[in-house]
Amino acid sequence: LSIKALESVLFKGGNERLVRALRKQRTWTLVENPKTHHEGVCLLVRLLLRSGLITPEIIQSLLPWVNSPSENHRVTSTAFLAQLMSDPMLREKKFLKPVLHILEEKSHDRNSIVRQMAVRGLGNLVYGAPEKLKKHKKFLMVILIRALSDPFSSEVIGESMKAVAKVLKELKEKDIGSSFRDLTQEIRTYFDNEDDALRLWSFVLFGILARLTKRKWKGYFAEQVRQSWVTLLLHLQDPNPRVSV
Repeated sequence: LSIKALESVLFKGGNERLVRALRKQRTWTLVENPKTHHEGVCLLVRLLLRSGLITPEIIQSLLPWVNSPSENHRVTSTAFLAQLMSDPMLREKKFLKPVLHILEEKSHDRNSIVRQMAVRGLGNLVYGAPEKLKKHKKFLMVILIRALSDPFSSEVIGESMKAVAKVLKELKEKDIGSSFRDLTQEIRTYFDNEDDALRLWSFVLFGILARLTKRKWKGYFAEQVRQSWVTLLLHLQDPNPRVSV
């Protein structure tokens, strides 16, 4: 009923093109399915942002949901904020600092989808407020590296890998500091993981670190490569062609 009401409001408000885009991308189907609801919310918010339909009032109305005892409310609101983090309006409307704090808290949530969305949101800082990235780099790396060892969800780990990749591409070796060692060691643990996606992203991240290494960590990284040499060679014949490439 909520979906039908929202679609009707959008249509009668003169947003026929947006309604068609939502239907074409199967947004409502994703939102209705509990397994894909968070992805549907992210897609919905992305399209609403493009149409300029997300207002400060809407953000304020959803913020209380992040601490709801209802897991459904926490999943929906955290997914909403995760996608919102990719838009400059968060910074322009002075929501950036409180939302960063919320996402840090939600990265500890007992619900794995909430944790996954929190990590995605932190990675999306790269798009929404790139000029703030270096200011918050230590804060981000601590949370993302911790998420790399999530004991219950491979989805959280994979999301963290993607977020780390986005962040690292915008930083230099000196910006990472001592996190370089922790990150390198954590990534290496996934070289032989049975999950194809985690193996793939571990090698992607290792390659990004290789490009970042200039002076301070050059010797350390060379030793990590030496210790991983056999594994790296073996995975040139990985059963998943995307991993071997």
